[in-house]
Amino acid sequence: MDIFQVIGIGMVATVVLLLIKQQRPELALAIPILAAITILMLAAPYLRSVVSMFEDIADRVGIEAQYLQIVLKIIGVAYVCQFASDLCKDAGEAAMSGKIELAGKIMMITMSMPIIYRLLGLVSSIINF
Repeated sequence: MDIFQVIGIGMVATVVLLLIKQQRPELALAIPILAAITILMLAAPYLRSVVSMFEDIADRVGIEAQYLQIVLKIIGVAYVCQFASDLCKDAGEAAMSGKIELAGKIMMITMSMPIIYRLLGLVSSIINF
């Protein structure tokens, strides 16, 4: 089962990090980055089924494809920003982590504007009905 591989990689990386951090602190940042990339590679195949399910739901409900794409992009931005933010925190750069999170939030709200605009149009048409 893949979750045990993920847990194993995380635990091994943590132990190696603790051992290396004492003797070679300059290499300490590379270990969580490599572990995180490996874990992401293990999780990536699951994303295909999630996207497929989203597409199926959108087809059944009648959601336009462009809105589904926007939602998926927003979810992607959220995950990538969280990943980068966590790496910055691991490196002791909390300020940079905060900047990444802020930029991600700004991008997500900007990307969501077509959906918000469409929702406001629907609400307006219901009120005027």
